[in-house]
Amino acid sequence: MNDQRRADLGQIVDLSRQMLEHARCGGWERVAELEAQRREQVMNCFRDTAGGGHAAAETALIQLILRLNQELTELGRSHRDALGAELQQNKKGAAAHLAYATCAP
Repeated sequence: MNDQRRADLGQIVDLSRQMLEHARCGGWERVAELEAQRREQVMNCFRDTAGGGHAAAETALIQLILRLNQELTELGRSHRDALGAELQQNKKGAAAHLAYATCAP
């Protein structure tokens, strides 16, 4: 792997770790911003397909990126599910309030 590819993959790992850290704290807007940066970095990294014969080193970094991304995806799903449950609860509360207001003298 050439030095530039190694640096690019290192930056992708760093961005992935930052995304995960922000996701753990509920900073989903920042996660989206970092994801846009990471996507651009990935595109730049793999624009030149010549790996320089260091496939094992590249593979290890790519596997790390994929593991970080999997954890980030799982946190995103949990957050989405929690928001869905909260929305359902709010709808039930609004319906109950409407029913009570309709029946109140």
